[in-house]
Amino acid sequence: GGPGGGVLGSAPPSPELIAGLARLPLPEADPKVPTAQAVAADQEFHLGTLLRPFRLPLLLGLLLVALDAAAQIAVPVLVRHGVDHGVARQAGGALLAAAALAGLVTAVNWLIGVAQVRTTGRTGERLLYTLRVKTFAQLQRLGLDYYERELGGRIMTRMTTDVDALSTLLQTGLITAVVSLLTVLGVLVTLLVIDTGLATVLLVALPVLIAATALFRHYSVPAYREARERVSAVNACLQENVTAIRVTQAFRREHHNARDFARLARGFRDSRLRAQRYMGTFFPFVEFLGTLSTAAVLVVGAGQVRSGELSAGTLIAFLLYVELFFSPIQQLSQVFDGYQQAVIGLGRLRSLMRTPAGTPPAEQPLPVEKLRGEVAFDDVSFGYAGGGGQEVLHGLRLRIAPGETVALVGATGAGKSTVVKLLARFHDPTAGTVRVDGHDLRDLELAQYRRRLGLVPQEPHLFSGTVRDAIAYGRPDATDAEVESAARAVGAHEMIAGLRLGYLTQVGERGRNLSAGQRQLLALARAELVDPDVLLLDEATASLDLATERRVAAATEALCRRRTTVVVAHRLTTAARADRVVVLDAGAVVESGTHTELLAARGPYHRLWEAFRQNGGPLPPQEHPAGTTTDHLVKESAR
Repeated sequence: GGPGGGVLGSAPPSPELIAGLARLPLPEADPKVPTAQAVAADQEFHLGTLLRPFRLPLLLGLLLVALDAAAQIAVPVLVRHGVDHGVARQAGGALLAAAALAGLVTAVNWLIGVAQVRTTGRTGERLLYTLRVKTFAQLQRLGLDYYERELGGRIMTRMTTDVDALSTLLQTGLITAVVSLLTVLGVLVTLLVIDTGLATVLLVALPVLIAATALFRHYSVPAYREARERVSAVNACLQENVTAIRVTQAFRREHHNARDFARLARGFRDSRLRAQRYMGTFFPFVEFLGTLSTAAVLVVGAGQVRSGELSAGTLIAFLLYVELFFSPIQQLSQVFDGYQQAVIGLGRLRSLMRTPAGTPPAEQPLPVEKLRGEVAFDDVSFGYAGGGGQEVLHGLRLRIAPGETVALVGATGAGKSTVVKLLARFHDPTAGTVRVDGHDLRDLELAQYRRRLGLVPQEPHLFSGTVRDAIAYGRPDATDAEVESAARAVGAHEMIAGLRLGYLTQVGERGRNLSAGQRQLLALARAELVDPDVLLLDEATASLDLATERRVAAATEALCRRRTTVVVAHRLTTAARADRVVVLDAGAVVESGTHTELLAARGPYHRLWEAFRQNGGPLPPQEHPAGTTTDHLVKESAR
């Protein structure tokens, strides 16, 4: 029921996100950032809030950067002194003193550079660690509504491309930008102090430079933003096609998909080339302006030297300062590419961080220690975001007693899986109330509530690791004995024992090295291990051989004992074994009762059952030979 058909059908595959995170570069040293601080929600996220916990190391780095700029500015002054007081006057001592002092300044500047790189590098790693963890924690907080409207490739772009762009800026570009900016300001002040008249020659170029920069930004910023959006589309297409490669090859869509991907890649390339054209025009213009300014200063300064208004040392120092003035501007221009990408990436990360969770926590949540399992849907209506306002459920009323097993039956789109999603509080109803043990789900502490739930999705997601890890996913601290006990309880132990390494057998990504039946048995054992009070089971639609289907059916029935269970039944034999069958149609309950009662009523369920029988469905449970209990089925299926 609902978009995607399945409790987790609409969410992007979690293993892909985990695998993507594993490929991210790790910090080079212990970041020493409190985990609670890193994972905390931040609705007001911006660069300032990210930098605030690192004020002291950033201030130290800024001080070192300022010293670096000061050292660069000091060298031309020493050159001026050496020329005017050493060379011009043929005073060897003054020349040696100026040279020695310049060498000392250069050596000190080297030490400053080492300290600067170590300080800013470590701080940058800590910042990026915080950003990665914070981004991942936010993705964990967001509800299914976010994943239903966002492509997995776009999400991976946030975690990789956007974070990497910010990483480049923080670790290299930002330092270069600050040093360059301080150098430019320092040079301007020094030039005005040395010779105001000659400095005026240089200042004439500033309005031209400012106008050119403004024009460059006007045209380049949209191009960078467009390129960023298009690379997200490229990544989304890539992930979708890699994930569905078997379907692609089965329907011979390789060439068609390659053309689609090439079209998206061309769009990204064109956006980048347009931005590069702007850069290719702007950077050489800055270099040309610098050369022109140097020539103008040289012409004017040479005339002043001949007239005795200016010393040769001052002119040489001035020319060095002109070079020192335009060189940082060129460096700033080169940093601009990374800066633009980082700004766009930061904006998208900020948008992600400020996205509210679809199921916000209560202001004073009620603790959940144990559930009786009494469930009530009181006049519940719900529509998916992006569904055009169409309601999947409307006015739904349903009561489930503690310990009762209820099977939801109905056509595709009737709302069966949506009922389970609301009960798991993956979504909140748009109207009405979902209650468990008399409490509105929105008032309960969500993490504690979900700890009392067991979920078996339609397509079991198994993460990479061993079979034991797959079963213990909901309880990582479980002992080997508890894991085996859970497997035995659902009849999965015999299957596991038949594997080459038993519980230590490696499970491939999403369990692709296991059969559909084996994956379902492990998912049932995983749910059994958490010992839930309420079980939510979206029955798999995959076709199984008769022996495996009997084994899975027996395991399902064993799991449903002693707890409230809601089953989305895609096979009517499953519904027939339930305590009660609820028939949904167009988002509302149209029939409710036991299998026998509904057959006798000759209503919608009876018509479904007859169609099922005519299509070769098995006999109902009461017509099976005597003695076919759950325990018997488990033993038979293990043979």
